[in-house]
Amino acid sequence: MKCEVPFMEKECMAKKNTKLIAISICLLAMIPLFLIEDIGKYAILMHFMYSAFLISISIIVLNTMKFNIDKFSKVLGSILGVTGIIEIIDVFISLNLIDNITNSLNIKFILSGLTDMFPIIGIFVSFNYLKKLKNLMLDMSLSILITFGFLSSTVLFINSLDSTTVQIKYYILEIFISIAIILISIYLLKQIQVNSSELDNEEKYFFKKTIIILMISRVPIALHFFIRNLLIEDILSQMLTNISMYYLYRYIAYKNVRKPYLKLNVINEKLIQKTEDLKENNEKLMTETEKIQGLKELLIDKESKLQSTLDASVNSIIVFSKEKEIKYANKTFKSIFGYNLCSKDYKIELDLKPKLKNYDDLLNNIDYVFDNKSNTEDYIYAINNKSYQAIFAPLVIKNETEGALCILIDKTKKKEFEQKIIEANARYENFLESIGDGIVVLQDGNVIYANKACREIFKENLNEIDFCIDGKKENKEEMYIIDGKKIYVEMSFSEYIKNGENKTIVAIRDVTMRKIGQMKLKESQKSYSRFIDILPDGICLLDENLNIDYANKSLIDMLGHKSIDNIKSKNVKSFIKLKFNETRKFDLKMKSVLNENEYIILLEQKLITTKDEIVQVDMNAIPFAIDENKYVMLIIKDLTNKKTSELAEQELLERLNTDKIKTEFFANMSHELKTPLNVISSSNQLIDSFYKNGKIEDYNDNVKSHVELVRQSSYRLQRLINNIIDLTKMESGLYKLELSKHNIVTVIEDLFMKVERYASKKDISILFDTESEEINMYIDKSEIERIILNLLSNCIKFTKNGGDIYVNIYNKRDLVSISVKDTGVGIPKNKLKLIFEEFGQVDKTLSRNTEGSGIGLTIVKNLVELHGGNISAISEEDKGTEFIINIPIKELNCKENQEDRKIYNIDEKIKIEFSDIYY
Repeated sequence: MKCEVPFMEKECMAKKNTKLIAISICLLAMIPLFLIEDIGKYAILMHFMYSAFLISISIIVLNTMKFNIDKFSKVLGSILGVTGIIEIIDVFISLNLIDNITNSLNIKFILSGLTDMFPIIGIFVSFNYLKKLKNLMLDMSLSILITFGFLSSTVLFINSLDSTTVQIKYYILEIFISIAIILISIYLLKQIQVNSSELDNEEKYFFKKTIIILMISRVPIALHFFIRNLLIEDILSQMLTNISMYYLYRYIAYKNVRKPYLKLNVINEKLIQKTEDLKENNEKLMTETEKIQGLKELLIDKESKLQSTLDASVNSIIVFSKEKEIKYANKTFKSIFGYNLCSKDYKIELDLKPKLKNYDDLLNNIDYVFDNKSNTEDYIYAINNKSYQAIFAPLVIKNETEGALCILIDKTKKKEFEQKIIEANARYENFLESIGDGIVVLQDGNVIYANKACREIFKENLNEIDFCIDGKKENKEEMYIIDGKKIYVEMSFSEYIKNGENKTIVAIRDVTMRKIGQMKLKESQKSYSRFIDILPDGICLLDENLNIDYANKSLIDMLGHKSIDNIKSKNVKSFIKLKFNETRKFDLKMKSVLNENEYIILLEQKLITTKDEIVQVDMNAIPFAIDENKYVMLIIKDLTNKKTSELAEQELLERLNTDKIKTEFFANMSHELKTPLNVISSSNQLIDSFYKNGKIEDYNDNVKSHVELVRQSSYRLQRLINNIIDLTKMESGLYKLELSKHNIVTVIEDLFMKVERYASKKDISILFDTESEEINMYIDKSEIERIILNLLSNCIKFTKNGGDIYVNIYNKRDLVSISVKDTGVGIPKNKLKLIFEEFGQVDKTLSRNTEGSGIGLTIVKNLVELHGGNISAISEEDKGTEFIINIPIKELNCKENQEDRKIYNIDEKIKIEFSDIYY
């Protein structure tokens, strides 16, 4: 026996060695302090050693995972490996090896915090996982999220301290981290005591040392006011942290290497012991073999007993030779087939063949046994309608096939039963094929049978249907697309076991028509609901207590509420203004509607809104029933719009009468003004003729200037009178066009040539352009000229000297587009809609620069619309205005087609249109 050191003594020696190594690591770690003059670089070296410890622990865990499955070590090793990588990144940042994030103080703080927090967080998560053995990802995710959240919120808090220095911010961060590490460490130390049974003594020793030293590593941070050097505090803290990582390293090494090795050594010793036991068993086996040899003699004695047993069997047992002779047959065979072994005259071909229907199958099976030296089975049928299951096997004696053993088992009743089953199955299958519902049999999710109805439902898509979606076999309703059409089916599942295999029967019913009907019913219900909501009258249902059970949107809006929840279950009388003596009458009328099915009209009622406003309404109370529940339906009509419309109608009639009086007045005035205007024009022409004939002496051209002034004023007055008369005709619908076919390009171009001399007086250039030289269409030539002259008059009037006017004609298939554009003063956007209204003027002041009545563009608009077209204006102040006329090109009936017989002087017409332009 080996002399082993007691366990407690070994444990004490291991602890002493561990302490010596920890002290040695501290001494070795301090040697570079004397070699490196820059204490900052020494601090980086300490951090680099820290990352080396972490990655070493992670590598040990990875390399030992296939030998030892320790969940604690897996989780801890993974977290420490990640921490080591983050620490290396932090070191690289400190060495300015990563330029992209070197200047980000927040990232440095967060990385530093992560490398400090992750070890204790890893121990915490690993210890929880060791206890619970579940929810690992949840614990890790929550812990990491809490850590990131803690660090991020701490950094945000520090950044809010604008006046503090970076060192003070860093010290505050370290204080927060220290508090978190100490709290988690205290929790873990308590958990080690509570769950001490899950760890052995050496594991607890290393575990406690790691956590305690991690707590102590935060002491230099607490002594900041004594040390007053963050770099030295960081070195001392990191040195202690490295020592704690050494103890954690010892724990991982013990847990994943040493402890498994000790277990393996114990197992090896057990294997050696078992090998020695196996040798002893072999010796015993040899002894047993000798005993078996003696038992062979007993077997010979038992052979005779075996033959007796075979004779007692209810099945026929025969041994055939290779020559098809019977070597042995038991009593059952003899009694059934009349075989006498003592009779030398028994030949199977002569005596057995007549008794069998498939005698040749018997011979073939005998040959098969001798040729293949293997078993076979078949059915042998006798002429007396007996069926036998024949089992053939080689009879091997001393590795030689001495015969073919045949056992005949009477299966007559079984065959009859199987035949009945086949007939029953055929009946069942015919039944399944004839029923209207689909039947599917599933095995392992695959269709092994589908009846006719099922094939008609799913057609060629049957094999693509997944009847057990998500593995669920519950009664359900599904929708499928078959030949581009939606079908809805109900499925019910039932399971059974056949031949040891689980199978599922799915009963399928096509409910497409019912489903479509349901959807149409729902849609119609929604339509009715929407229809009731858009009705202008308010509708509500009242229960037996006159509480509101339903109200449409019109009633809710009428009462000033936002939703039905504000009025539901409230008594309708709270919304109706009733006097004391009217309340009882109202209740009696509502009871009559409920109990006697009466229809009652309540006229001139008053509703109270949320703003205490009164709404005049009429009410109709109608009996209404849903299932067996009785309701009163109130149909409430708002009379506000009715009264408002009556007032509006009265006001409209008064306005129409006023407009009629004004129109008649303007028409009469226009006709009355024409008479004195003709006298003035005639007198002015007489004076002009005297002046031209030299009968009047003119000093300084005074007479000539006055004649011209009177003529222009007469033209202007004539234009105003004509416009008022024509506008009156247009408003009354009496103004008619005389349409005839003209080339509109020629009409406008000829007019353009005559207008040029008027524009030249203000040094305005007029440019004419057209897409087509000939556009024939039916127009009123004189009215088209009037439209263009009016627009050109406006352009010349409102364009400063030296400006430009552009006239363009565009052929757009079914219509002609005419553009008249100037570079004048323009029209404000808020005035564009006014220019086509009667007497609408952009500038109505007495000091305006140009003259005009404000009805010229109104007449232009009416004339364009009489031609079936439209006119619009585009303008920008100080940049100019563009009028766009669109007139359709269309063929006219012969009745509408008239020859243009108007006789007028175009020059005179131009003078009249340009009469309000002063140069």
